[in-house]
Amino acid sequence: MLAYLFFHQPAVSVDRGEYEEGLRRFHAALAEGNVEGFISSSTYRVGGRYCDWYLVQNSAALDVLNDAAVSGPRLHVHDAVAHQAIDGAGKLLKLIAGNHDASAGFEVRFSKPRGASYGQLYSLLKPWTDREDVSLWRRMMVLGPPPEFVLLSRSREELPGDMEPEILIRETI
Repeated sequence: MLAYLFFHQPAVSVDRGEYEEGLRRFHAALAEGNVEGFISSSTYRVGGRYCDWYLVQNSAALDVLNDAAVSGPRLHVHDAVAHQAIDGAGKLLKLIAGNHDASAGFEVRFSKPRGASYGQLYSLLKPWTDREDVSLWRRMMVLGPPPEFVLLSRSREELPGDMEPEILIRETI
């Protein structure tokens, strides 16, 4: 499973309530579209910004999702909220461990400790990734800004300091 993340925020002159309602309308329209390879989407308020998670079965589904998001019955609702957004950026993640939980209220963004292999990192993270309420995601092909990893959890998690973790609260929109 892959997740395309889109980070954004409303322009200063845009009412946040109106912006969030536009996001809800867009994601509802996308869910009704029967898009091949598309699993689901959600929007979260993280810090002072917003982050949309688009879950897809594989990389081929990204092209289909991209076209579907801005065509047919979704075009109007997409454009309405897109014209209110600024500072957009994307990131592609792959699910490494666990199952995606849309209700996860915490997001820990972190980097692999310098000099550690991926195998060493995954072993170090086993106490978290063996739990059912945690999922681990890794940035793909350096598509998007650092850090490279995201750990989603229903509870606040403290990772070792050499991972430079940033703990953020996710509020579902």
